[in-house]
Amino acid sequence: MLALVAVLAGLSAAASAATTDCTAQPVGYGPVPSPNTDTAFKAYAPFATAAKNAATPSLYQRTFVNLNASELGTASNVYMGYYELKAYDPASCTAICDTTSGCVGTNLYFERDPSLAPAAACPNPAALTVIKCALWGSPVTAVDATNDGQYQENFHVLIAGSNGYMKLPSQACSAISSAWSGDAYAWPSSAVNWQGWTSIFGSRITSAAWPSSATAGVRGW
Repeated sequence: MLALVAVLAGLSAAASAATTDCTAQPVGYGPVPSPNTDTAFKAYAPFATAAKNAATPSLYQRTFVNLNASELGTASNVYMGYYELKAYDPASCTAICDTTSGCVGTNLYFERDPSLAPAAACPNPAALTVIKCALWGSPVTAVDATNDGQYQENFHVLIAGSNGYMKLPSQACSAISSAWSGDAYAWPSSAVNWQGWTSIFGSRITSAAWPSSATAGVRGW
């Protein structure tokens, strides 16, 4: 298992307050384009190469490849936090999902993040590249991959090489059943293709079944 740093949803207000203007941010392990600009990040070919050549882990299927946006948490899906990896490795990402109760899919991507917390004194700090493994308790689809970045002061957060992975239907059903006792969903045996999962979940799952802590992460969201 590659080394990783866990960054979970629901960090306390005290922890968030510890980040002050121009505070140095955690290091990133992804490659940094040269020149280190948002334009260069968008055009950096190694991101696309890594995403397209990544092997799909056993018992998973790839639902999308090499997007410039990540899954966005909404009221209709279940975000379970993210981990920061030292390498772009789908197997390491899905291995975390396999040991996380209720996880049925992952989103692996490169994110352009600031090396310092942007503020008036450092509105556009040098960028670093973070490799993120986001966990989901709901379908991971291109339709929901709408987080294409934002500005923090003058710093441009961007996404690249975004791949989505879902457990095969039998595995996903088992994962949800184990976590939530099957109280608020019914996963039809005919749901063999991931393309149909969004509508299935949308009509079968009630928000009351999911943990209130399923909120967005802190860095880059």
